[in-house]
Amino acid sequence: MKPKLRLRHYFTHHQSLGGVQSIIDTHLKLDPTKGLESSLLALFDRPDDHSQESQVEGLGLTGHHTIHGARQRFLKHESSINYDIPVFHDLWGLAFLGEFDQRPLRRIGAVHSQWPHLDYQLSQLRGSLDGIFCDSQAIADYVLSSLPELSTERVRHLPVPSQIAPKHFLKRRPPQQHRPIVLGFVGRLDYAQKRVDRFPSLLKHLQEEGIDCELQFLGSGDASESLPEKFPKNSPIHFFGRKSGSEYWEIMSKWDYVIYTSDHEGAPLAMIESMSVGNIPIFPRIGSGGDLIIQEINPSLLYEQEDWSSVASLIKDWKNRDDDSLHAIRTRCREISLAHSPESYHEQFMNLLNDIVQMPRISGDFTSPRPRSLSDHVPFGLLNRWIPKGFFHANPVTHSANSPIQK
Repeated sequence: MKPKLRLRHYFTHHQSLGGVQSIIDTHLKLDPTKGLESSLLALFDRPDDHSQESQVEGLGLTGHHTIHGARQRFLKHESSINYDIPVFHDLWGLAFLGEFDQRPLRRIGAVHSQWPHLDYQLSQLRGSLDGIFCDSQAIADYVLSSLPELSTERVRHLPVPSQIAPKHFLKRRPPQQHRPIVLGFVGRLDYAQKRVDRFPSLLKHLQEEGIDCELQFLGSGDASESLPEKFPKNSPIHFFGRKSGSEYWEIMSKWDYVIYTSDHEGAPLAMIESMSVGNIPIFPRIGSGGDLIIQEINPSLLYEQEDWSSVASLIKDWKNRDDDSLHAIRTRCREISLAHSPESYHEQFMNLLNDIVQMPRISGDFTSPRPRSLSDHVPFGLLNRWIPKGFFHANPVTHSANSPIQK
């Protein structure tokens, strides 16, 4: 009998609202159906967050830990774990933990969004990967330009596996002309990348333009407590927090539009989920996978970052469209979301994995000991704020004879 291929996934968290959790959960559920053994080490989850029977373990890192301390804890925990292929989601930790991966059969990365300093991170990791999968073709193209040693067969866009609302949540909204427009945001309430701090100025501008609207937020994050205070009192806003199941879909089914003000996005998953109940997305032009999805619906739904006048004009235009054309667009949004089923994602992942295993290994092993760096001794909380590139300083790698990168 052919031995099972063992995959070890690494990411910062498991218990979080977002697309990466959906991707990892898809692997934990569907990998075994394809003859794979799959497990996850969530670096910042607590060990007692997961049962002993779970495929997920928590390493227990916090913002007080340093790279130096994390390396020691990681080595102690992982030295007895056997696997064939590590998968570093968002490449987090690969730069300073990669040397402990026991000379794997292959080494795979995943880029789920485009974030600040991704270019530096990729430059530090040249020669360390055999393949990468990405949330969008835009990100895949960016990775290919940054890591020319990887061919297009080794870097692919995989559609993010998304929850799809039951069909009965796709409802006709009442005409928009004589009622407040409902704008919704779903996802992580974060200031970094998501830039939810921009919503107060957006709402103010829409009101100044005479647009009667409500703004609703669904999700949680580091801005959950402080963002409500940034709006004037009695603003037409509502924060639902984190919801799930039918309550999650029911809230979104009452929105007219789902809107983002982000600097960086991947697919994005939450927007696709919202589209599955017929929400029309309004999205900034930031060169992400979200831009490409909007192009499939209607390019006029893209706006230049922080151009609130453009958003106001867009909403006025769409508000005056007839009910049948709006319902047709909502149905189109639903159809596009259906292409992101977990089964479709996993089939394409298996094609990528099989191809990478059949191709020569081109990744090098990280050298040891790690070169000394002051940033290795700065607590993560301060490192993230002051020296974010410190997370990505990588050991040099030794290159195999098959590698297109020479020593």
